[in-house]
Amino acid sequence: MSELAQAHAQGTDAIKLHGRKQIEIKQKIRIAAQSKKLKYRVDNFFIFPGALQITENNFKKEEFKRNLKCYLSLSETSPSLETLFDELSEPLQSCSDINQLSTAYKRFGLRFKSALQERCRALMGTSELTADEVDDFLRTVGQLLEEFRKVKSSQTHDKDVGHLLDCLDEFLTVETAFCLRDLSAVFVGENRTKILSHWRDVEDYRQMHFPYEIPEGESKESAFLLRWSHLKKFVHSCLYLDIRYKAGAPLLTHSIYGSAAALSMLFATIVAFFYQDLYGSLSRNLFFALVIAYIFKDRFKEIFRDWLSNVIFRRWIPDRRLFIFMNNQRVGSAKENFGFVRSEELPLRAEDLIRDASRRFELSAFRPDSVFRYSREVSLSVSELPQQTCLIDIVRFNISEFLHNLGAKSEELPFFSEDGKSPKGEKLYNIYLLRIFSCAGRMDSEVIRITVNAKSVRRISIVKAYEVGNSVIENRGKFIYT
Repeated sequence: MSELAQAHAQGTDAIKLHGRKQIEIKQKIRIAAQSKKLKYRVDNFFIFPGALQITENNFKKEEFKRNLKCYLSLSETSPSLETLFDELSEPLQSCSDINQLSTAYKRFGLRFKSALQERCRALMGTSELTADEVDDFLRTVGQLLEEFRKVKSSQTHDKDVGHLLDCLDEFLTVETAFCLRDLSAVFVGENRTKILSHWRDVEDYRQMHFPYEIPEGESKESAFLLRWSHLKKFVHSCLYLDIRYKAGAPLLTHSIYGSAAALSMLFATIVAFFYQDLYGSLSRNLFFALVIAYIFKDRFKEIFRDWLSNVIFRRWIPDRRLFIFMNNQRVGSAKENFGFVRSEELPLRAEDLIRDASRRFELSAFRPDSVFRYSREVSLSVSELPQQTCLIDIVRFNISEFLHNLGAKSEELPFFSEDGKSPKGEKLYNIYLLRIFSCAGRMDSEVIRITVNAKSVRRISIVKAYEVGNSVIENRGKFIYT
């Protein structure tokens, strides 16, 4: 089996609404062990209704680029909470300098976060949770935090290490508070009382040991979120991937432009030689022939360039190229393509799913008014990445550009309500997003329905989930997974 085939990844999508007009899709790709390369492709087909008037004539792909944000990051795998006890003091013994120690403890913090969220998800999925299970969970979390703080108190003689562990202690404390808050919203009775009691202890510790300044004119909530944002960036920096856009056209594009110019010049030269032999080197007919030839030469150059770029070599020329770096070392690259496609290019199975979901009555055959495709192909050298990590591929896009051509938000109905007035119904439109994930010769797909009105996104629903991976609506913010 080839190295690339061994790098089979399983995708998990979390779909989330940011504000009123931004959709975020966070794809977690678990990389198989012993892999050296990872290459995958994601095709996004946006299927628009005719009312939005999204066509090639009034919507350019540059507008889509401007409203699209892409991120790549690494995430720790989810160990069990019990296995983290053995990792508490190991970095102090195995790391030779502060940089290695910083990376080791930051990754410990991320593993703690992942393991904590995994255990919380398991508890929330349990139909009948016993008091012993809650006690065991709270005891394990409390002991982990206590053991970490013992390690921190033993390093007060080293200022740099002490500051690092102090930041990690605050990070673990806040993550614990978030998860306990989410658990308390699910359970009732004695279990909820125990969870809230533990949450109060965690919150009291945070307020006592990690006070923060509140700038004049700001609320304490805003000040906390600003501090929390900086703290998350500090801890996640050990697994940060930097995406840099490639400036300028690729060598193939320059070669195509040169070839088009050569072909057009060849046409003009042939015309000149032909009419020179026919009318002589100094004649009025030769002069007119040369003028006409050079007029058409430029047009032929544009035709040749468009034909070579968009027909012959289109698959090898991406609309945008990206290079992926980690710690200033290149670890991969990506290619992106944007553009409208014909409805016939949609997979038939997905077309049937969309038809069944979009119509309650068999009034007419399904035919999408316009289809816009955004595809991204990513290639990573897994051997250059930290071990036991998984990839997070994040796409966030703003739909405000799609809503410009919508009119009234509501419309009167042809009947009366109980108070004798004619009610109004909200006008809603469905945008379908078909995502096809391909990796190592395997393919999986999902269909997402985005319901909008003239102002914002009203709701998101999953029409078809991944068959191998998972598709979830992230309705608890950062809790589902981050």
